[in-house]
Amino acid sequence: MAGKGSKKDIDSVLMQAMLAAKTVRAQRDRLLQLQHRLQDLQADAAPAPADADADAKLGELASNLFKVYYIGLEAGARMLTTCIEIAAKKGIHFSPPNLAFAVMPDEQLHDALLAQQFPARPRSQAQALDRVMAAVLAIKLLEEHLLPRCVECLAGGKAPVPGKTPDSSSPDSSPDRDDDTDPVAAATEALAKVDLSDDPDATATAKSGSTKPRQAARGGGGDVGKSLDYLYRACRIAGLAVKHIDVAVAVLSRFTEPKKLASLAEFCDDHAYISEEGFYLASD
Repeated sequence: MAGKGSKKDIDSVLMQAMLAAKTVRAQRDRLLQLQHRLQDLQADAAPAPADADADAKLGELASNLFKVYYIGLEAGARMLTTCIEIAAKKGIHFSPPNLAFAVMPDEQLHDALLAQQFPARPRSQAQALDRVMAAVLAIKLLEEHLLPRCVECLAGGKAPVPGKTPDSSSPDSSPDRDDDTDPVAAATEALAKVDLSDDPDATATAKSGSTKPRQAARGGGGDVGKSLDYLYRACRIAGLAVKHIDVAVAVLSRFTEPKKLASLAEFCDDHAYISEEGFYLASD
């Protein structure tokens, strides 16, 4: 059985991939909604300087973006990583990750992931897992570069990155926490603690007891435009991750019996992590 998993092994991998598909797609959709909202805010602020209300809206949007990557996409990344771990443990062969990606600057990685070539019609378990690996890389680019930079352009300071937060006391925002802590509340609290030392006025305000972050829109909207640029690229990479996961699910489903596949689909409908705030409407 070298390189090929048993039905039980494939079912385990498939379940995690199906959960990730629903989770990551929901976050992709949320990013698209937040992109539209930021576009509207930029258009509304164009003729006039930013005011307190605009600052508050940008701060709220930054917080929502933070929740998407620090909670939602992180949950998806963990599910996909579990797929890889199960496959490796069970001896299911797949291509090793491209080592060049590990040392590639983030801005170049964006283009490299979009240009990555795969078989037009994947058929094997290994080819499905290659897509899972590609999705992991795409989500990590979102978590560690594109979306943190986007948040920083809106709120200032240094945005936390999952697994790389310098403060060891930072909360674990995974939806799989064993305690009763609300992951959304924990993530929002973490955002409020971002480093504002690059803004003397904000630092002074923080020392006086205020937690309101510096809003980049005070600089004439340039940072809002830069944030939109990061968000455009983030939405594109998020769409790429969804596509890779969908292909992996489709291929792995061929190795599963129809009744078991239906059971897995029902389970994932009930247990997929979408958001603490529910589904997102077009008018949101």
